[in-house]
Amino acid sequence: MLTAFTLELLSTKNKVNEMNVSLIFRHRGLLAFFFICLMIPIWLSLYLGEPKVESDYKWTDIIGEGSVTLLTTFWLVAALVSRPPGKVTRLLVLGLACFMFSSLLDVLDEFFAYHPSANWLSVVESFPAAVGMIIMTAALYYWHLEQVALNKQLQRRELQYRAVEKIDIITQLYRADYWRERVLDLQQQKQTAAIIALDINNFTQLNTQLGNREGDRFLHEIAHLILMNLRPSDLVCRYAGDRFIALLPDADNAFAEDIAQQVERSIEHVAFRCNEHNMAIFQSIRTASLILTPTDDLQVQLKKINTQLDQKSGSMHQVVDAA
Repeated sequence: MLTAFTLELLSTKNKVNEMNVSLIFRHRGLLAFFFICLMIPIWLSLYLGEPKVESDYKWTDIIGEGSVTLLTTFWLVAALVSRPPGKVTRLLVLGLACFMFSSLLDVLDEFFAYHPSANWLSVVESFPAAVGMIIMTAALYYWHLEQVALNKQLQRRELQYRAVEKIDIITQLYRADYWRERVLDLQQQKQTAAIIALDINNFTQLNTQLGNREGDRFLHEIAHLILMNLRPSDLVCRYAGDRFIALLPDADNAFAEDIAQQVERSIEHVAFRCNEHNMAIFQSIRTASLILTPTDDLQVQLKKINTQLDQKSGSMHQVVDAA
């Protein structure tokens, strides 16, 4: 068991290393800027200064200033290997590179004595650090906004996980009780929405003919076809048996009817291939829609839309595929 755990740990470590290496090469421009900021101080010190004798070294300054340079470089590399390209990454690296530029010049001062004509180097030494701190401040601000957005996404995902017991196992859609909760939430927020009810024609006959397993698979595929025709902000649930219901926030009746017709046409033109009976079936559905205002009684509106749906009729078309 210990050996297996060790192998798994090494495998995970290798995957992380591979990911980091592949990620860092997506920052070629930032890597070039980092290399320039690293080489210019070294070139300036070699070109404008003379090496000091070891007796002139101030080891406390070398250790202190050198530690700042090494840690800044480490933070810069960590940003490159752990973050994707983007505004925050760019600002972090630019700010750290400017700060590293100044701190590296500061360290090299301990090893080189500069010519009197190179007094301007003291200005060059301090200015990039100030610019780097300003850029880093902006980077941290945008990083904060990024984290707020990510936390909101995580909270939404957590709410979805908490509601997993309300998901229908066959269609993978939410059940009717979850749909009612979302409708009541919208009404409390004083929002108007459209409701679309969808019912599969003659599903009982199809289920009897093909068997429950094929019937369940058919319901699952129908659910996905409905989802494909809705907006990301819309919610569709399995209402009961072969009946579905959709909630379209901020939609008028004309828009809802147009969506309902699109769903009907999509399902009519898609063949459902039955694995066990060697046939392809073209199925039809019927739909009804209405508008729900914040003051409407939900139960009354549900009864009304179900009545509209029951008054419509449709038929199932079957095509035998011998291939």
